[in-house]
Amino acid sequence: MKKIELLAPAGDQESFVAAIQNGADAIYLGGTLFNARAFAKNFDDEQLQWAVQYAHCRDVKVYVTVNTLYKDKEFPLLLEYIDRLYHFQVDALIIQDIGLFDVVKHAYPDFEIHMSTQSSIMNNSAVQYFDQIGASRVVLARENTLLEIKDICQSTKLEIEVFIHGAICICYSGQCLMSSMIGKRSGNRGACAQPCRLQYQLVEDGKILENKIPFLLSPKDMMTIEHIPELIEAGVTSLKIEGRMKRPEYVASVVKAYRHAIDNYYQHQSSDYQEDIADMQAMFNRNYTQGYLMNDPYLLDGDYSGNKGVKIGQVVRYISAQKRVVIALNKTLNQGDSIVFEKIDKGRPVNKIYIHGKLVANGNPGDLVEVEFDYPVSQGIVRKTVDTKVISQLHKTYDKEYRQIPLKITFKAKINQPAELTFQHLQEQIKIESHELVEKALKTPLTQERICQQLSKLKDTPFFVEQITIDSDNNITLPIKTLNQMRRECSQLLSQLLSNKKIHHITPFKIPSYQQIKTDQPKQLYVQVSHLEQLNAACQLPINYIIYPYQSDIEEAYQVCRHYQKTLIMGLPHVLKQKDINDIQKSAIYSHIDTILVNDYGAYYAFQDKKRIVGTGCNIYNSYAASHYIEKRILSLEMSLQEINQLNVDFSDCIVQVYGKVENMISEYCPISQYYYGYQKKNCQICKKHQFSLIDRKKEKFDLMMDEQCRMHLLNCRTLYFDKIYKCHSQGLFIHFTNETQELTKFVIEHFISLLKKEDKSRLKEKISTTYGYYKE
Repeated sequence: MKKIELLAPAGDQESFVAAIQNGADAIYLGGTLFNARAFAKNFDDEQLQWAVQYAHCRDVKVYVTVNTLYKDKEFPLLLEYIDRLYHFQVDALIIQDIGLFDVVKHAYPDFEIHMSTQSSIMNNSAVQYFDQIGASRVVLARENTLLEIKDICQSTKLEIEVFIHGAICICYSGQCLMSSMIGKRSGNRGACAQPCRLQYQLVEDGKILENKIPFLLSPKDMMTIEHIPELIEAGVTSLKIEGRMKRPEYVASVVKAYRHAIDNYYQHQSSDYQEDIADMQAMFNRNYTQGYLMNDPYLLDGDYSGNKGVKIGQVVRYISAQKRVVIALNKTLNQGDSIVFEKIDKGRPVNKIYIHGKLVANGNPGDLVEVEFDYPVSQGIVRKTVDTKVISQLHKTYDKEYRQIPLKITFKAKINQPAELTFQHLQEQIKIESHELVEKALKTPLTQERICQQLSKLKDTPFFVEQITIDSDNNITLPIKTLNQMRRECSQLLSQLLSNKKIHHITPFKIPSYQQIKTDQPKQLYVQVSHLEQLNAACQLPINYIIYPYQSDIEEAYQVCRHYQKTLIMGLPHVLKQKDINDIQKSAIYSHIDTILVNDYGAYYAFQDKKRIVGTGCNIYNSYAASHYIEKRILSLEMSLQEINQLNVDFSDCIVQVYGKVENMISEYCPISQYYYGYQKKNCQICKKHQFSLIDRKKEKFDLMMDEQCRMHLLNCRTLYFDKIYKCHSQGLFIHFTNETQELTKFVIEHFISLLKKEDKSRLKEKISTTYGYYKE
């Protein structure tokens, strides 16, 4: 049985060492270019080479993230970078962009590709698709449950990777446009500003509700240490820890904890992980949830979005004259620690601690201590956010060589011949001879015990002795200095051999190029509506392509379209679990549908028996991604007009969105039930009785739409509107209605029909708040 992989993050070299020395089997990291953590320190080329050599010498793999979307103009530099990674002997690439996937598969067919969680892979069908086109591994969405993961693992031979610890995105990864739409900092481009960690207020029927959960979109951190056995038995290949932006000691604490859990499983040992959990909490936490993995309904606290640290006491009073806070401790406080006063959300490093007016190095549980603080605070919880003692202890877990791999040693010593020493690890071996000849001992012979003793001195090397075989004559002598020198030389040579082992061997193939094909065909409107009133408005107007979502009233929608002699295109959401796909295929309406708008790879694969239009959920951002498909496709919402027009594609198959409230987020999480119940209560039905939205700190309003699976769709505060349609080469124009009225739906469609005729005089911008989105760039 192959052991499960523990995959750790590294944002810098110290974190990299911390992860390996504490037991990681593989490390994922990013270069200074082209990855989804643009604000981490990351690794330059020299550091990357060092990292691969350091890891490979210890039987650890290195995966490099190139997991964002890329512009056409970036590909030359990007491919030069990937070529360097290939020759550095990086084990695998982590990729989101389907265009980059195709390029790498073509140019470097032996380069492993792991599809990032940014690819929004959440169903068996998507896994089957990537198995078919040549991926080595997929990283599942954090929203998959343990049962779903088990089902996926049993249905494929593809490697399956899942997140087990760290920060959670409230939105499905790869589908979040919140940061992008409100601040042009795209999560799909590695520049997310984390607006989900800011404060929002819930609005019900136009009324702002009491702000009892200020951080309504900020989830806890995920922790699943007690469920490692279930994940191993489910068939998962790799357990992934989040945290490339975290400090090295954080990485050490989490890797150490999960290494214990994995080893305990294979050694059939039970364990109490409270000490490990305490170390992890001391380094960083937002409190913990088991997440969607275990159907934990308590996904967030909502009171604070940063590091909550550890509760260490209560404020007793404030001494104004001395500017000191009196704290009743229930945990230790050491000089150098940092604390935060929860009531006022302010804190500081603790440079001085007083007890009974005297300076002390630390305070213990039960003590009343005084610390200097300029802001008056007279009550509330005190939290420790930096624990110098824990940091020091964790630093010691990687300050020297603890990670060693097994070594088989063979030593041969025959009189009047050079001694031979062989170091072997798996299939790799080094063999050397001594410069001196072995001689017959005249006095004290060199015993086998002494030979074993000298050859086993491998401290501060990446090796430990698994087996020693000695083949020697009796009564021999050889200088101990020679034995030691041979041991050091063998160790060094084997380290070099393992560090520089070649895993890639081919000469890269030249990547294909594509031609731009403009079209002189008339532009076509593709109109997606969300409910029957909008559908009735659309059907009465001269448009050919009407899209209706798969929901409980789709059969009625189909009959409406038949009445108006329109063809209904079934629209699918950006999120589909396998059960959703199966339900669609078994539905009564399915046989009547000719064309489906698909928004994820699973739907694209599952509905091959239908005509397909590829939607924005597939993030088509460059010519290579567009050329992945032969079907009509809607381009990414994050492209400028210039970038669209410069694509090397057949524009008769391209569609761009010109109107609609962009779905900034789609999530399994519901802020409405969180507000009313304090946890996630599925099918609470409150959303059916009222209209809800969120308001941010700038008083911008984001409407909420809940679908029939209780998934939240958070709409942008401004409606995307692009009226310069003849400046765009794409033949197709996509209009997406969400919560518009029937009257506004009719007005907008008529407006665009007039634009197509170049005769419009209406004033749409006077009716709604609009944005040009990325078109304006």
